Amino acid sequence: MRGSRKSVGGPVGAAPFASSGRQPILLIGDHPLIDGVVAAAASRRTRVTWITGSPDAAPDAAAEGALLVAGPLDPDHARQHGNSAARAIIAFADEARQVSAIEALRAEAPGLPITVNYTDGLFTARPTGPGVRIVSQVQLAVRDLHWRNPPALIAQQLGQPRIHALLFGFGRGGNIILTDLLLCSLTGFQGKPLITIVDPRAAEREAALFRRCPELRESADIRFVDPGPVEDARHLPADLLRRAQAEAPFTTAHVSIDSDARSLSLARALHALALREKWRMGPVFTRLSNSRDLARLPVSHEAAELVGFGANADFAESIGLFDPNSDYLARLFHQAYRRTARADAPANRPWEDLPEEYRESNRRLLIHLPAKLLTAGVDLAAWLRVPLPRPNDMGGIPLPDLSADPALMEELAELEHRRWMVDRRLSGWRYGPVRDNEARLHPDLIPYDQLDEYTKDLDRAIVREAWETLGSSRGSGFFARGSMVRQAG
Repeated sequence: MRGSRKSVGGPVGAAPFASSGRQPILLIGDHPLIDGVVAAAASRRTRVTWITGSPDAAPDAAAEGALLVAGPLDPDHARQHGNSAARAIIAFADEARQVSAIEALRAEAPGLPITVNYTDGLFTARPTGPGVRIVSQVQLAVRDLHWRNPPALIAQQLGQPRIHALLFGFGRGGNIILTDLLLCSLTGFQGKPLITIVDPRAAEREAALFRRCPELRESADIRFVDPGPVEDARHLPADLLRRAQAEAPFTTAHVSIDSDARSLSLARALHALALREKWRMGPVFTRLSNSRDLARLPVSHEAAELVGFGANADFAESIGLFDPNSDYLARLFHQAYRRTARADAPANRPWEDLPEEYRESNRRLLIHLPAKLLTAGVDLAAWLRVPLPRPNDMGGIPLPDLSADPALMEELAELEHRRWMVDRRLSGWRYGPVRDNEARLHPDLIPYDQLDEYTKDLDRAIVREAWETLGSSRGSGFFARGSMVRQAG
């Protein structure tokens, strides 16, 4: 309990904060995420106005300085609070109510930036209206998790020839984890990723995945395991896991099931099994909505450790609510794009004027950046230890000179093509000799060496612009200029 909230039904007065002259953040909805944002705002002494959406809403958690407006988002509330706010966040447990909230704010406060949370990460790729960002809390949490803990780096540090990720649960959260794993993990020196998915509805989940993504097996080895009747969350199909581990050692595990209690119980059981069997593997990542920091159990270097992610309290940080530099890298990549884009290209405009779907495209390009750097021999662990925004001096961490190493340039271009194919296959595209958007057929879903030079040049251009951004003064000098000797492996 950080303090108390004041519940009101009409106009809201100024919050008792030293920063009360600043525009407040407008929160709309009854999702548990809102409590996390309120707590985060209180810790930064940021004013908050919260329209609950229901006259009977009385959230249990309390945070200093949040002013509660009980009732629906009617035009008067939208006009009064929307036009005085710096930005709005919409999150309802019943997501069908979010569309009407967007429409109300757009009508009464047309210039207000809006962020809307949807559980389904696939929804975030859909185009939105001006100033509206659609996000998924789980997707953002997974993206941040893999950025801070690149699976390819963990596999390299363990001496594994390829990533073997173990997933428990394949509902919406599991689908998002699989998508991000495949997009972020491809390197030039590791084999095709292996994903083992444990789910009581394994046959049904497997059939649905490959109906939606018929060519996904071309990019990854994916197998589903049915644990059998599960009455206790701590029950593990231990014999099946032992066989899977013996075939290819686990790199990481992700637990994403229906409740914090069940997730934590299962993660602890897996940790105990790994310790008992002396498995040498990376962390067991456990999605916990109501616990920001999972206390790590005492473990040896030969077994997994428990790491929590996806807490409601982290949502404000994941959307960059208080950090003007949250899109720092994405902005730099957009600047690189604009240096070569056609003048009339829809996305060739300043970041401040860029529609959210194009901003999200730039954010998605970053998912695979650590794997590209790792493939090029960059000391990725050292780079990740430097906080954003990066200083001009990276301590001498070198970035290879692609102009002096054409073989590396081709390796990275081929890797970019493989990443693009994974992205397409996850969206249901298949190979076809002629492109057909309705049927999702594409002639470029073929190995890199079979592409024509024009298409290869597109992949080379993406790599070249990334290197120009990371190594130039325009890119704030993330890395020292010059060539380097790549490490074997």
